[in-house]
Amino acid sequence: MSKTILLDGAMGSELIKRGECLPPYIWSADSNLKNPKLVTQIHMDYIKAGANYIITNTFRTTPRAFKKTGLCQKDAESVAYNAMQSAVQSANLAAKNKAKVLASIAPLEDCYMPNKFPGTTTAKYEFYQIAKWLYENPINGFILETMNNISETKICLDVVSKFNLPIWLSYYLADAKHICSGESITSAIKLADKYSVECLLINCNPLSITKNAIEIVSKNWNGKWGIYPNLGIGDPAPDGMIASIHTDDKLLSTMKIALDYGANIIGACCGSSPEHIVLLKNTFFHQDIL
Repeated sequence: MSKTILLDGAMGSELIKRGECLPPYIWSADSNLKNPKLVTQIHMDYIKAGANYIITNTFRTTPRAFKKTGLCQKDAESVAYNAMQSAVQSANLAAKNKAKVLASIAPLEDCYMPNKFPGTTTAKYEFYQIAKWLYENPINGFILETMNNISETKICLDVVSKFNLPIWLSYYLADAKHICSGESITSAIKLADKYSVECLLINCNPLSITKNAIEIVSKNWNGKWGIYPNLGIGDPAPDGMIASIHTDDKLLSTMKIALDYGANIIGACCGSSPEHIVLLKNTFFHQDIL
């Protein structure tokens, strides 16, 4: 187990749990500007819990998201830039030499709605802008999260590959055999094979879908791989509000299956907290992890 990486847990639902009101469109990005100390504190709590990789709070920190709040394009870009810099600085302030920082990039529109993909030309421009802004700060790699269709994933991979940093790629699934677009998970994995993807993951999926997809991922990907599932009961909520979460036993049983199949990375997504990361560390890690 010493070669297994422990990721952090949720940021958005944890901000809500600690009293933040996350507005439409920009969601957790709002806290980067209004309460960066809390963002830093949550990162620190995950590191204290045992995570040795943390993910920046940049999932919705984009000009596209801020423009939907009523800002003009110029102002949306300015505010998004400041929010992104704050997010990466919060992660680095927390990490210091205790953890590594992965810069999060998500689908440009809605991770649960692949049909909203804005098209090739737009995606190339916006992904480059996002990656360039992230690259201005010290980061240990990019993590493309909840990617939901092959076309958009390919464009994002093309863009971030230009920065010569480690790339982690994580898919959001419709079911155990298909990503959210309906395309097969095996086709999505074949795409990743064409790039220098350091780690392949699935994230934000309910425990049931995660559990059923583990064998398929393990048999079709030869590199490092892992899971960080959504703990909410039922389908993920777009607004981040989670009424109830699965028991610790169900989380641990899913993680054990993944580790038995050779997973190298485990963590958790929406609905999780530092307490869940402590649980994973105490259950599966008996020595210091990498």
